[in-house]
Amino acid sequence: MKKNLLTKAALAVLATAAGATAAHAQSAPAAPAPTHSTSWTGTVGEDRFGDARFKMRGRFQYDVLSSELDFGGLPTTDENGTRSYVRRAFLGVQGRLTENWRYKVDFILAPSATSITVDDAFLEYVGDDWSLVIGEHNITSPLEDRISSLDIPFMERSSIYSVAGFGRRAGVGVIFGGANWSASGAVQGDSVNSAETSFANNEELNVSGRFTFAPIFETSPEGTQLLHFGVSARQRNAGGTQAFTYEARPLNGRGGRPLSVSGVGDGGESDTTYGVELAGQYGPFGLTAEYIVLNGETLTNGEEFEYSGYYVDLSWSLTGESRSYRGNQGSFGAIVPRRPLGTDGGYGHLALAGRYDYIDMTDAGIGLATDTLGEQTAYAIGLDWIPVDHVRFKLNYAHSEIDYANPGDGADGEATIISLRSQFDF
Repeated sequence: MKKNLLTKAALAVLATAAGATAAHAQSAPAAPAPTHSTSWTGTVGEDRFGDARFKMRGRFQYDVLSSELDFGGLPTTDENGTRSYVRRAFLGVQGRLTENWRYKVDFILAPSATSITVDDAFLEYVGDDWSLVIGEHNITSPLEDRISSLDIPFMERSSIYSVAGFGRRAGVGVIFGGANWSASGAVQGDSVNSAETSFANNEELNVSGRFTFAPIFETSPEGTQLLHFGVSARQRNAGGTQAFTYEARPLNGRGGRPLSVSGVGDGGESDTTYGVELAGQYGPFGLTAEYIVLNGETLTNGEEFEYSGYYVDLSWSLTGESRSYRGNQGSFGAIVPRRPLGTDGGYGHLALAGRYDYIDMTDAGIGLATDTLGEQTAYAIGLDWIPVDHVRFKLNYAHSEIDYANPGDGADGEATIISLRSQFDF
């Protein structure tokens, strides 16, 4: 199916809902019952008219980054210096038309960009224990991509996520879930943000699914005890003469990509991704680990290649809070401080986190001169402070070491990145 038909239909309904609720609404801060895909977090109350709901939402993330990047003699400029930038600025709406029909749209407002793009943009029909989702979504993505950027332990996701190209696409998906399990599947095409410059090629096609189960999931005032398992799979085809690009930045980096396979030659005509997930929580202590393998075929000669990667995260809440877990989605949500700053002598939530991250991109089909293949090993430590709900500060240190595979790629590279994020959402 084509993304325009899906998304324009959803946006048309959204516009109708927004007009109706704005004209007739009365303010009420209470939130409706949670659904599978629509998140009802934030500080702004919702407007109501009968069964309809309408709520504004947004987020802002501002980063300061100091980096020392040595690309090991590659014809890429080393990146050393300190800079600040807006990492994300979202503004959106969410709500429902009836008890069952719901919607969510987030617009991405990048100050340096000349156009506005979208993040989530979907219409959802909610049943008793299932949902049908139409539009731009990522309901079948592996664990870390199902956690909001507001709530991930580090400022950027792991290396294998950028290589595999997870994210939102336009299509149709369904998710089933209970208190401690979820199962989802989707058929999707391109993202709604993809430029439509040619109709000579077929659209990208993605078929994906994910299943999660938490055999242990207990909550109490003292904290959460949790054991989570998950598996996911995705098969995608680039569509005709197009090809997928595979790139990895240094951990937490935002500049150059020392490991890269271009969208021609070695670029994938099709690929299949498999992932396994493990997560645990014991009061203030948390563990998250994922292993992902990508098998593909090159566009030009159909040769097979394989990339793989994994990460392991450990976290410790110094103030005792547990991560919140949503069993019917198999993902983690925001942490709410037990004692917010300024309340009964509280100072909010403080947490330490550590990460080990590995990506293997040594395998390729025909090996173009423009490709830089190899392995990257990285680790990071982080300090989080949430003084009050919906405000967060993150301080990260990350070090990456790059071992190039091709003889012509020069000496090995390394990167050290220190970054500070200030964020809020509503």
